Amino acid sequence: MIQDQRLSTREAPATLSRLQRSAIPWANPNRLMIGVMILLAVLLPWLILRLAGGRFITHLLITFFVWGIVTQCWNLIMGVSGIYSFGQLALYAVGGWTTGILALHFGWNPLISIWLAPIAAVVAALIIGLPTLRLRGAYVVLLTLAFHELLRNYVVNGPTIVSGGGYGLRDVPKLPFEQFGGGWEILLYYYFGLTLFAIATYAIWRILHSPIGMAFRALRDSEDYAVSRGVDRFRFKLFLFAFSAFFTGLAGGFMTHYQGAASPSLLAFGVMINLLAMIVLGGWGTFWGPIVGTAILTALPEVLRAAEAYRNLTLGIALALIAVLAPRGLAPLLSQAIRNLSRRLRKRDEPA
Repeated sequence: MIQDQRLSTREAPATLSRLQRSAIPWANPNRLMIGVMILLAVLLPWLILRLAGGRFITHLLITFFVWGIVTQCWNLIMGVSGIYSFGQLALYAVGGWTTGILALHFGWNPLISIWLAPIAAVVAALIIGLPTLRLRGAYVVLLTLAFHELLRNYVVNGPTIVSGGGYGLRDVPKLPFEQFGGGWEILLYYYFGLTLFAIATYAIWRILHSPIGMAFRALRDSEDYAVSRGVDRFRFKLFLFAFSAFFTGLAGGFMTHYQGAASPSLLAFGVMINLLAMIVLGGWGTFWGPIVGTAILTALPEVLRAAEAYRNLTLGIALALIAVLAPRGLAPLLSQAIRNLSRRLRKRDEPA
């Protein structure tokens, strides 16, 4: 009996460790669902390219991957952490212009220069973050907007190597996928964008479901309490700035080589508002929100293109209805509907 007690005492830490491990959100992922999603994502372009207009639909999916990365990173800063930064689009442009200049004017291979885009964006984010994150509220908004406007003016009126005479960067070398031709290049761009999107999404998911993510939420909900529990406000927020800038800059670099250009119109205020609408409509501060919102606002304008005369009006009405009927965003609404349906199916299968 004493021996049994000793054995149970020895096994207790291992059992506790297993219990704690199983409580971690990513410890037991739904492997079936992840496998199905990956399989669908891999096969999707092969099916779409057989349809009329399949190449354009594939282009929209690539655009979704790029803007999906940007909105997820911006949501991590604004929605999850409560830092009202409006410099995200500027960091996207920093990444795009960095790799574009290196490839266009210095002859760098795009497969090499594209990896300097996230590094340049991180450096820019640290330069912005060091003075900005010591401030709060409206002062953060003003400083990040000022950085955005300074960069926009610079890429329009700066040296020709940057501004291209006010037209931005044109004829930027594309990724070497173009040499394959025959429709293969769009497939390779799709898979490259899908890979970047998947890596960024997984990294953000891990951040959200980690102690770091809890610290971000604590700083958002009650900064004084978070600081009292040992959360270093400045260091955590500076890390978040750098983390989100890395993937945002990488997305900007990929889009520059995909389009073969970087236009100053990227920094237009309307583009910023459109990205913000993606986050809000999908679900502010949630994981799925930016993804759902980006998918809707990437597809909806093209769906409404047939009604060109009433396109903007119809789009505005649709967005207003979504905002009124789902004030928390569509992602929480869809999630609740799926849970309710699952609950009803389980009750139906239970014996009377």
